[in-house]
Formats: sequence, C-alpha cells, structure tokens
Amino acid sequence: MGREDFILRDNKGFTLIEVLITVSILLGVVITVIPLLQLLILEGDTLTDRRYMNQELFDELQPFLWSPGRPLPQSQHTTFQANGMKAVYHFTQERELIKGCVEWTNVKEKRETICLYGVPRKK
Repeated sequence: MGREDFILRDNKGFTLIEVLITVSILLGVVITVIPLLQLLILEGDTLTDRRYMNQELFDELQPFLWSPGRPLPQSQHTTFQANGMKAVYHFTQERELIKGCVEWTNVKEKRETICLYGVPRKK
C-alpha cells in the first residue's frame, strides 16, 4: 500500500469541512428566516387592527349619518373587550360632511389614526 492509497482513504477532514459548510448555511438560513417570520406576524397583526378599527369607526359613524339632528360628541373613549385595545373617537362637522376619526396605539406601540367621511341623510 502506497502513500496515495492512504490519502484517498483518509477523508475525515473532507467530511468535517462538509459539516462545517452545511451548518453555516443552515445557521444563515435560520438567522434570516426567524426575524422575517416575526416581522410578517407583527405586520399581519397591525393590518388586522387597522381593519378592525376601520369597521368600528364605520359602525360608530352610522347613527350620526342616519339621524341628521343628532348632536356630535367632541370625543368618545372606548375600550374593546375582544383585544383590549383602547380607542378614542372624534366626530366633527365639515361643511356638509361628517368626519369621524379613531385614534389608537397599534401593536408596534405607535399612534395611528383613521378618518372616514360621510354624507348625512337629508331631513
């Protein structure tokens, strides 16, 4: 048995290099994917809250649109039991439109505001 046969049969170093490369690729993928998944979940929650608040504002604005003589409150504080969010509604008259806004703190701890306009029903 010559020296060449010994070198070809001893491949333990090559296997170690393969394992190191595989582990580094796997760690790179994990380190990249986990924060991306967390960001996607957070943004999904933010969009869910926006849809929820938009729907609630729409529902709160309807009585003022269908009852034209009803006085508008300056502000209205509400806590939603389903998700524990606190919201503040503001209703104002702007020319022939009624403007309703809702403010809340989203899951990223930032203040958000959504406003809707409606035309009140004629008397």
